[in-house]
Amino acid sequence: MSASATTPRGAAPTAGRVSFPATARVLVQLAWARTRSPVLLLGIGVLVLLPMFFAVVFASRGVLSGDPVEFLVRRYDELVCALATPLIALLFGTSAFSAEADDGTLLYLVTTTTPRWWIVAVRTLFASVLTGAVSAFAVWGTGAIAVGSSDPEHITSAFTLAVFYGGATYAALFTALALLTRRALVSGLVYVIFWEGVLSGTFPALQYLSVRQWMLAVAAEFTDASDARLTSGPSVWFALGASVVLVLFTVYVGGRRLHQPRIGRVGT
Repeated sequence: MSASATTPRGAAPTAGRVSFPATARVLVQLAWARTRSPVLLLGIGVLVLLPMFFAVVFASRGVLSGDPVEFLVRRYDELVCALATPLIALLFGTSAFSAEADDGTLLYLVTTTTPRWWIVAVRTLFASVLTGAVSAFAVWGTGAIAVGSSDPEHITSAFTLAVFYGGATYAALFTALALLTRRALVSGLVYVIFWEGVLSGTFPALQYLSVRQWMLAVAAEFTDASDARLTSGPSVWFALGASVVLVLFTVYVGGRRLHQPRIGRVGT
């Protein structure tokens, strides 16, 4: 995991300088090998295809389908922002370290000279990029099926950017949960279903602590649509600032977590 230093003949070997690109490549290769699980890929495929199925039904009705902007805003919010993106991030985020904790590979990783914060940063970036890319594909595919190449009121392009941002933020959140709790999957589901699905809808002040509402704030910044659900949450600057704080928190706290000698089981 680190570059070997050149030592004089007869001298004891010493630890060399860490090659950050090389260690990042190894960490990504390990993460990618564990991501290609058939069950994981099947679950993600269902979540991506669900909004596209509704788009097929919408397109098949022709002129009887109604307003495409209203349809797309509702499907993007309810099926992608509220369901697909957080669940995909939950799968990628909680699996970032749990498999290696189970088979002992994580203990090997943390005994190398690679900085712990770098291990957490690379794994968080890997989960964030995958979640953002898959979520953005779900939005783009749904829009392409429903309205073809047109983009009424820039709604599809706005949500493509928003879910990529939201996917990265969710992935950072759930990676932190995987490092800090032994029941990251359950904790993540409670956050998505109870906090974002029930509490933030009942108490508007809690929308400031909802990644879903942060996504809608970003989407509202890039679209001309005036749907009420796009304008009822926090501002886009609050959303972006909160995401930066969350990512820094994940890297810092996760790095300190890996410094602890007894890692035990991480995630679920």
